[in-house]
Amino acid sequence: MKSQKIVLLTVAIVVVGIFALPGTVSLFSGQHSWYDLSGGPNEVPCEKCHAEIEDEMQSSENGAHGNLTCAMCHRTPFTDYTYGSGEGGSYTAGEEAHAASVVQCMDCHGIYHDLPISPPPWNHVLDPEYSGPCVKCHWSGGYLDFISAGGFGIEDPANPGHNTTDTDTGEKAAHKQFVLDAMGDDLMEGANEACIACHTRIGVNITWTKNEYLEFTASEDAAGNWTIPSFTAGGENVTQVNSSNSWTNP
Repeated sequence: MKSQKIVLLTVAIVVVGIFALPGTVSLFSGQHSWYDLSGGPNEVPCEKCHAEIEDEMQSSENGAHGNLTCAMCHRTPFTDYTYGSGEGGSYTAGEEAHAASVVQCMDCHGIYHDLPISPPPWNHVLDPEYSGPCVKCHWSGGYLDFISAGGFGIEDPANPGHNTTDTDTGEKAAHKQFVLDAMGDDLMEGANEACIACHTRIGVNITWTKNEYLEFTASEDAAGNWTIPSFTAGGENVTQVNSSNSWTNP
């Protein structure tokens, strides 16, 4: 019985050697080619896995983001992340983000109008991922555009008042609550849910629940003076809105 166990163990070792070791050895014997990460932008073809995003980005209706590369948003210098890089004997291990970051739309569209600001975003002009004309992002209507999304009461706390107007209270913003609630939801980073719902062609399904009528009590005293102490809304009307992805289901 003992000899049979030894024979089975020997066979198992031989099988591992036949099927596993050649693949392991080939990894270090020049049978694999690697993408160069040392330069910027790097050579990694993100569309190998994210073809559906590439289809959307290359659409003629994509607008301002159509000229951007994957790296310009997902390898941004707007954070302290260090990405894995290296070629020809010099290597840097990735920290916090191995290859790409899930960024907030406000990383680019935040309210930053004064120079200099350090840390980012202004040091992005020195990053090789952003090589090329500044007008890819900053040209709109014939003038340099700071592409900031102000008006929601979420200005940069380090630079209060620095936005497209003197203040950023968001008092008159009809969609302010939509943005603030998106910031409080953990489905995406920051206010991305609201940004994507309004500013991309992603499908949106909404259930609207609205009151149907206004209630109040009006009282008249002996002198003919009317008082209306309070107003409340009552009733319930539910409406559902469903829209598809316009770039995949026109």
